[in-house]
Amino acid sequence: SYTDPFFLTNWADIESTSILHGAYHFFSFDSSAQTQAENFISTVGNGHGMLPPVVDIELYGEHKTSQPNPEVVREELRIMLDILEEYYGAKPIIYATRQSYPLYIDGYFPDCSIWIRDVYFTPKLPSDRIWDFWQYTDKGTLDGYEGPEQYIDINVYHGSFEELEVMALG
Repeated sequence: SYTDPFFLTNWADIESTSILHGAYHFFSFDSSAQTQAENFISTVGNGHGMLPPVVDIELYGEHKTSQPNPEVVREELRIMLDILEEYYGAKPIIYATRQSYPLYIDGYFPDCSIWIRDVYFTPKLPSDRIWDFWQYTDKGTLDGYEGPEQYIDINVYHGSFEELEVMALG
């Protein structure tokens, strides 16, 4: 139900550049996959030229100590991924943490790219799977950044720039 109040302005600004860009959705355990997918699509629009949509699945709030049933979460996540794939014509990317990956992703969704957050260790995913994106710090700094946060997340892509460009939606 939440949309970043700066999203539309930021989205319009970045679309006027040649910078590769995309949007992500923080998956809720408390809302249906259908509702979440509709919210993403109505906010982001057709996505021409963007990277595939990202669905961020991590434990939050009371779910850190009372983790939702993996089978239920995977079913809802599958529904959302299918809706986004049908609309955008590309497999969404799954963003997961060290804690959420083994609970909900490991052994499932083999066709989706994985964006893993691990700010302590180089990720070694189970099941002989490799990460495509890695958030390796949440304490980064960037020349020119003047936002309200002291630090920003910094990520790396496991491939060439040309391979990343191919991911952009037509």
